[in-house]
Amino acid sequence: MEFQQYYPTYNYQERDIVLAEFEEAQKIANTQSKLYGQLANFLIAFVTVGITLLLKTSDKSTNQAIVVVKDNVIFFDVFLGIIGLVILRYFIELQRTIVINSRKVITLRRMLGLDYGHLQLTIPNWRVEGATNPFVVRLFPGWLKFGSSPFWIIALTLNVFWYFSLPSIEYDIITKYWYVINILITVFYALVFRIQLNETHESFYLSIVKNVSKLLRIKLVKDFEYVLYRAKLSVNEKNRLKYRTHNVEKVLIEIEDSRFNKHNGVDLKSIGRSILSLSKKYRKKKGFLKSGGSTITMQLCRTLLIPSNQNPVRRKIIEMLLSMWYENQFSKADIIAFYLTSVRFEKRINGIILATKYFFPDKEDKAYSNEEAFFLIERLSNISSTYRKERIRNLYKRISDSIELNWEIILNIYDEQERNRRITQYNVYTK
Repeated sequence: MEFQQYYPTYNYQERDIVLAEFEEAQKIANTQSKLYGQLANFLIAFVTVGITLLLKTSDKSTNQAIVVVKDNVIFFDVFLGIIGLVILRYFIELQRTIVINSRKVITLRRMLGLDYGHLQLTIPNWRVEGATNPFVVRLFPGWLKFGSSPFWIIALTLNVFWYFSLPSIEYDIITKYWYVINILITVFYALVFRIQLNETHESFYLSIVKNVSKLLRIKLVKDFEYVLYRAKLSVNEKNRLKYRTHNVEKVLIEIEDSRFNKHNGVDLKSIGRSILSLSKKYRKKKGFLKSGGSTITMQLCRTLLIPSNQNPVRRKIIEMLLSMWYENQFSKADIIAFYLTSVRFEKRINGIILATKYFFPDKEDKAYSNEEAFFLIERLSNISSTYRKERIRNLYKRISDSIELNWEIILNIYDEQERNRRITQYNVYTK
């Protein structure tokens, strides 16, 4: 899928300023990475020495410090837990700063026109040194990566101290279930570490949805943040070019999802109606069009986040789950804007900017009449470049009470598009 993009910072007059900013950002990122490594190594050394001293002195009852610790062992365990949490938060903030500066380096490099994409064997594009996608540098590095070493060091250290403090604890219930407490300590610190390193739109719910998609064997795009970033750029481009899509938005909601402003991403009534519309007899009786029951948000999730050609039933389940997450992340206005700049209007025509240039190449005014909006929305997800007058008539009847439309103008638009060989009639409608 292609996006219309606009980078306003590409148009700069003082290239040397951008170059200096790039060098400074790269210097800061390298310095912070070294600092992170040094602090992690220091933490390892400190913990190693501390445990060694603890093992050597734990049997010496004459040591006054050890006596004090044993007498107040629970207090000291809690105190160490708080200190460990503070240290972990420090490493989290340092990790975030390193990643943000690394992304800044990649963005500035892209602004300067540098791209190592064809040299991936020597300069990997999944590392900051050769990346062109700023989001390839993740806030959360992975549980088994060096960036997660502070978490493992702190969690294991606290578990060791807790284990060695057990003989001094007088409460039987604690000593009996000490392993449960060890697990809870590890899980708590893991949650703190992982949640604090969530990307902007990451959430615990999204993690669950991704795991469900794996169970259902439905593939999702790998980098949600990058896809959303590109989608936002597309919206910025539409706004920069001053496309006025108010009428298109009205028609879109009326045709595709009349209850758009009332649901949270999933419309059970629409799903029920789509099931009934599978019956040709019922469609004819009620005047329904066959539909998939997808809301605008579900369609957007399918367009942006779910690769095509997958099992439709299992995919629909993931669409529903993702749409609820999407509604929680963005406003209704944002969702409509993303939709219009992302979805397919024709084969290889994604987004309203390309659709306008394709269907209305001579259009100078960047506003749309209701009839033009009707035509564009009717074209959504069409890959065969065909149209049916019966479908057009049914759509017209369905929304003409709420939106003022001229049937003759609509027919003229379709006739003009057919004359220009952009679309062809699937069958002949007899009035």
